[in-house]
Amino acid sequence: MLGRFASSLVSALVLTTTTATAAAPPPQPTPGPLPGVTERTGDGQFGKGQAAVVADLNGRPIQLTSYTTVDMQNHGGMFTLWAWQPDRRRFIKSDYGDFAVSPDGRWTVARLESLREPDKSRLRILDRTTGKSRDVAIQLTDYTPADTENGGTQYPQMRWPRWSPDGKKLLFTVSLARQGDRSAGVLILDVPDLTPRFIKIHKALVTVGGFEWNQDGTRFLVRHGKLGSTTVRLYDLQGKATKEYQVRGRPGGDGRGVFSPSGKRFVTACLPLEKAACVWDASTGKAVTRLPIVSSGRPTTLGWYDEKHLLITTRAGVGIVDLKGRVTETLLKLGKKSEIFPHFSALK
Repeated sequence: MLGRFASSLVSALVLTTTTATAAAPPPQPTPGPLPGVTERTGDGQFGKGQAAVVADLNGRPIQLTSYTTVDMQNHGGMFTLWAWQPDRRRFIKSDYGDFAVSPDGRWTVARLESLREPDKSRLRILDRTTGKSRDVAIQLTDYTPADTENGGTQYPQMRWPRWSPDGKKLLFTVSLARQGDRSAGVLILDVPDLTPRFIKIHKALVTVGGFEWNQDGTRFLVRHGKLGSTTVRLYDLQGKATKEYQVRGRPGGDGRGVFSPSGKRFVTACLPLEKAACVWDASTGKAVTRLPIVSSGRPTTLGWYDEKHLLITTRAGVGIVDLKGRVTETLLKLGKKSEIFPHFSALK
């Protein structure tokens, strides 16, 4: 087990109020430029980049929850996360390591960066209907901390929060201290009681993204193997492998997730540098189609928009693409050299 994997409620804070309720989805970002975007210049430095919302995002099955930029001026090339605040109608620059919004728009979870307590992962769970939040500390010390060459200590990391489709569970990837690209397992956190449960799953490949939910939250999946020769494994909620797909690529977790809403198909980023989106039959694992992705310096945003469309990068930015590769709508317009990594999730 992961040792003392007990959670403790650290505080209950009133951070903000909001007009959003469980019955009414929160307002989405309005068309206009996104702040804080940078662009790599010819001398290797960063200047002001271009990125803008160019479509009405309200009333859609997906939500733009945050985006990450490169902050060269203040943080020497470190990443900065901008989180959408519906009550303030704007994106707010944050110190969060990760940020995710539940499918009903009610709950947010943020992973707090802390250099003072590297053996713990701290989460902030916010209920947008009340404006109250709770901080949760997850102790990671007892699971194989590793000594570094300079005399320091590495600890396992909890990353990439993923909400279940019903918004009642959070799934985190826990990486090994000695091998950051390999998993120690997953942590599942029930909401709102915040009871954590660790499931040991060793050596899943988590270089870009980690564990993801299936379409109804009864399974989770991850890429397994070595780069250049991987499969996709499906696990039940007790950690038993129930299926293995002999397919290429990283499962695409943005938008509606890896699986289409019906669960009949799933998608991976299937070529080196994520230059293609591959759609597979969920029953047989056979290929359905492969769509070329416009090459750029940005990681591909990839997942389902609805049953017949994907949410992926396009020549203009980020858009909705059908299974024949036709762009039906552009949602974000991005400069070709803009350093921005948008994060979409489901909304119902």
